[in-house]
Amino acid sequence: MSPARLWIPVLSGVLTVVLGVAAILGLEWMMADRRAPAVTTAQANVVVSAFEATAEFAAEVRRARGAFLEARSGWEADAAWIARWLEEDAAPEPQVPNPGGQALPGDDPYGRAFLDSIGATDVQVIFDAGAENCGYAGQEDGPGTLVVGGCYQTAYPDWLFVAWEPGIERLAWPLFVHEAMHWYQYRTYFPYLRAADRAGISESEYDAALERDASCRAVYLHGIDRSAYAGSSSPCDLDDWYDGWFVDQLIALGVRTSAPTSEEFEVSAVVRP
Repeated sequence: MSPARLWIPVLSGVLTVVLGVAAILGLEWMMADRRAPAVTTAQANVVVSAFEATAEFAAEVRRARGAFLEARSGWEADAAWIARWLEEDAAPEPQVPNPGGQALPGDDPYGRAFLDSIGATDVQVIFDAGAENCGYAGQEDGPGTLVVGGCYQTAYPDWLFVAWEPGIERLAWPLFVHEAMHWYQYRTYFPYLRAADRAGISESEYDAALERDASCRAVYLHGIDRSAYAGSSSPCDLDDWYDGWFVDQLIALGVRTSAPTSEEFEVSAVVRP
């Protein structure tokens, strides 16, 4: 038999041996103890130190996350409350007749054209000198004093109270426009006022700015002479008023004027590769 005829069976035998050895090694690998070796005391101390070093940072992260969730929840709750408030249609009942009558002086006796022009199409005027007209009731200063006063109440989202005494009709229209500006303020800035309340900032801290903003808005945007508000509880004594002035006053008090974002509460800057 020639050597050439012996090559294939020899090769086959070698393969069998190799595969057999590989199978035995594989079985030993599968049966080997795969448990991690025990760490030394020194190694354990390194691990503990690493956790201790990050404990304060981890606690700060948890606090920041809790603050963010609380702020977001409060903002969303206020938004839902305001949405319900906007749907309210409560109407006041006249209590005391307006001494000045039941119509505004001028060519827009119920303020309808003006209200429509500022988007207050559902707003109505009530001529009432009763207790719910918070700007008029109880404002008498003695004999010979002429009183004019109005009120916007969140209890009646679409109503403006106005009242005046005969002899002071010239102030009735400026009063009405001022109260209409309060309607605008609450339609525009109510989320911020709710945020102020959540932050523990009382109305007394921004009320003067709210009143000044209403009068200056009437002066700068709607042509009311600023003298109409001089000497009142709501003067327009700003020469540099601008749309957004009131928002800046709230921001200066620390009031939130936008929805919370997670970035505001980051403990450290995000580092990305």
